[in-house]
Amino acid sequence: MTTSQSTNAITFHANRSYEVTGVWVKPDALPALQAYFGKIFPVAAGEYGLRSVFGLRPVSAYSGDFVPDLMFVNEWPSLEHFKQFLDDPRTKALIPQRDAAANRLVVTQYSVPQERTVTLREGDIIEFGAMWIKPGKQADLGAYYAKAVEIARKHALEPITALNPVFAYSGDFAPDRAGLNLWRTMDNFRAFANEAESIFRERDAALNRLVVTHAAVQFAAEADAAA
Repeated sequence: MTTSQSTNAITFHANRSYEVTGVWVKPDALPALQAYFGKIFPVAAGEYGLRSVFGLRPVSAYSGDFVPDLMFVNEWPSLEHFKQFLDDPRTKALIPQRDAAANRLVVTQYSVPQERTVTLREGDIIEFGAMWIKPGKQADLGAYYAKAVEIARKHALEPITALNPVFAYSGDFAPDRAGLNLWRTMDNFRAFANEAESIFRERDAALNRLVVTHAAVQFAAEADAAA
């Protein structure tokens, strides 16, 4: 556990599996969900190598409806470790407790293309983006991003990592592309969006669906959660 206002160097590894989870909690069910996390995390971490990377507190949805009450990024040694965890009888016995406390659950596993280290501070604003691309529009989307990234870097964008979806466990959340970007502050993103507004139609013409959620980094104990 780290303290408030801490700074952590976070490394994403190309040979591991990364889970992005969002939980929409039922009214008054947070204590029950926290009790579930307290039981399931020792199984996931002790037996299957789960490591909490960081928690995220959503603060704004630029596009889409991905605004969970709880959001976190976890690392597993491999996708197979995650699947073995799901098959564990102890996990199966606890799942009803989780489901009774959640209105909606999205859990997707991703690979990353290369090792990448980023330094994060408590409260930094991270962008989670996911895209569903229209057939034959990959090149058009690439042309848009070449323009957008040039503008975004002027406003302090720091790409963290691309996320390649490999397994949708819950929520049928399986985009064609996803990623994590660091803005540090919402003002940086707003300045980018204001300058880049004229090219957003190129992006939108290439997509069937776009999810962009901004969330504040948390290194507190509640980030130590498993699916």
